[in-house]
Amino acid sequence: MQENISEKSGFVRLALGTGLTACGIAHLAKESGNRGLGTLFIAAGAMKVAEGIFLYCPMKALINSNVKQAVATTFEEYLDGDSIMNAYNEFYTEKWGSGTSPNSSGSNYSQNSSSQATGSSGGSVEKAASEVGQIVSNATQSDSLKNAATQAVKTAAGTNSGKQNK
Repeated sequence: MQENISEKSGFVRLALGTGLTACGIAHLAKESGNRGLGTLFIAAGAMKVAEGIFLYCPMKALINSNVKQAVATTFEEYLDGDSIMNAYNEFYTEKWGSGTSPNSSGSNYSQNSSSQATGSSGGSVEKAASEVGQIVSNATQSDSLKNAATQAVKTAAGTNSGKQNK
């Protein structure tokens, strides 16, 4: 049995336990007193006196072991990285759906990027980049901005493909 409370806490428990025991005895000594309540005070007081003497609290030990076990399993669960990514993907899939764009302009770039996206393992990133490029090009009126957005998406998709193939 390892000590799990401080000496200061032990002294306080010893003093309070002695007081509870005395109150319980006084309660039992009265003729009109409730016998059940007096017995409860004596039992609780004796338990607190024992905790104060041995500097060990069984309830604190039980709570600490449960908390330590819960924290350890939580850290083990999330340190592997897979569960973090799964939780991240589930959250954003629920929030924004599967990533399909409701409006399609029929541009050649979106068809090309879709075929590239399904051909590589990083398809969801390339597909998302394609959709962003399509939305930006639909929203802008200037041809130079459309070309810049298209080029940026192609560069992002190509960089991602290059990293995943290595």
